[in-house]
Amino acid sequence: MKRSLLFGLAFLLAACLSPFGTTEELPAPYTPPTPVVDHEPTIFDIDITAPASAERMNDSRPNIILIVTDDQPYHTVDYMPFVKTELMQNGVVFENGFATTPLCCPSRASILSGQYAHNHQVLTNTLPRGSASKFDASTSFSIQLQDSGYETAYLGKYMNGYDDLTPRGVVPPGWDSWNVFLGKNLVNNEDAGNLQYYYNFTLSQNGEAVDYKRNDYNFSADIITNMALAFIRDSKDSPFFMAVNYYNPHSPYICAPRHKDAFRASTNWDWVQYRPPSFNEENIRDKPEYIGDLSPLPEEKLDTAHLQILRSLLSVDDGVASIDAALKKAGLDENTIIIYTTDNGLTLGDHRFGVTKNCPYEACAKVPFIVYGPGYFEPRTDTSLVANIDLYATIADWAGFQVPESVDGLDMAPLLEDPNAPWRDALLIEHWPTDEGTGSSIPEFYAIRTQEWKYTEYVTGEVELYDLVNDPYEMQNMAGKKDYRAIQEDLAKRLQELKEE
Repeated sequence: MKRSLLFGLAFLLAACLSPFGTTEELPAPYTPPTPVVDHEPTIFDIDITAPASAERMNDSRPNIILIVTDDQPYHTVDYMPFVKTELMQNGVVFENGFATTPLCCPSRASILSGQYAHNHQVLTNTLPRGSASKFDASTSFSIQLQDSGYETAYLGKYMNGYDDLTPRGVVPPGWDSWNVFLGKNLVNNEDAGNLQYYYNFTLSQNGEAVDYKRNDYNFSADIITNMALAFIRDSKDSPFFMAVNYYNPHSPYICAPRHKDAFRASTNWDWVQYRPPSFNEENIRDKPEYIGDLSPLPEEKLDTAHLQILRSLLSVDDGVASIDAALKKAGLDENTIIIYTTDNGLTLGDHRFGVTKNCPYEACAKVPFIVYGPGYFEPRTDTSLVANIDLYATIADWAGFQVPESVDGLDMAPLLEDPNAPWRDALLIEHWPTDEGTGSSIPEFYAIRTQEWKYTEYVTGEVELYDLVNDPYEMQNMAGKKDYRAIQEDLAKRLQELKEE
């Protein structure tokens, strides 16, 4: 009660100030237009000759499909026709979904283990502080799923550095079907290296390296989609879990040939420029020192990247639509829960960042987070704070196994069923400098995100405090201002508690 009162008094005090106690006016609220999404997805078909067995239908446990994209900006789901008109309109859309470490490998480790990065210790993408080599695969929920009688499949991207595990293409414990990208020792931080995960790629198929030569049909997202459909067909008579991990829309933002003209003029694909108030932010006097070292990208380059990302995501949208169609064929559309998310958000010019991740701001940490379960949950938009670490406990609830004490996340199942169920009021976001790229210039930080506030501490001693109710684009840093001393002190104390969990 005391903490709630303190928050309330601080909020009222802030609201009474001339904007944020300063003479500087904040930009007008930004309301992005709603894109037109009336385009039909491409449905990949698969022959399913008979519906799921009566025995399967009598098992009350749901099938679970986790769809994860790579580096997807939060707002881009609005441009995915099927995801928007089916999953979002008929599912639970969490407006405050987060990656607790906004970087690929740590986030994927958090998904599988249910732990914050400071506990699973996969801190970056590369050794010595990160990569698949640092992940303890025995902490993955796949093992308990398998032990509970679920057929399990992992498709697409696993973790950075998977190629370094021995033997090459090794299958971690808990997976019945394993079809995962294998790198070819190309430069992995350049677009030329990343291209190998779209065309001319290699998959570890249950431990055997299989090459897919480049042609118009061997686009990786489509191959992963067809493997997902085959798994549904082959596993329809038992409960199953499937993780579908598309490489899209990661740089170099490649799209399927059928989508190369999408969002171009005269094609009836609506597109609007991304221009929030934080876009290439001009006044950075209140920001940490590293922000001043960033070189803002020209608007034209940011717009081009945005369009390429949207085109790349259309093959993912086709995949989601195809998976849904296969479930209907198998009679499992009301026995399956689909979770749609990404490993981290992505800036598109926010706060002078170009097209990147790792930062503590909303554009990096906030992610699409949709739970679609026809017959299970009433559709709604929910503002509760949820995160990648919550997937383990939630999957455990649905599948009927016990959650280990090592898991930091919460079980979302009660919240999905009842929006008034008790829930957390704060999340931890954390980052460690990477070996290269923009993430190497961002100092180690720890942030607490509540419904109303975000408070960040850097190892440099710099701090940031944002009133997200009145300043959702994090333009005015309130840290150190006397009128916000009480709320800052309380958040600092709570942040320390989260770091020790």
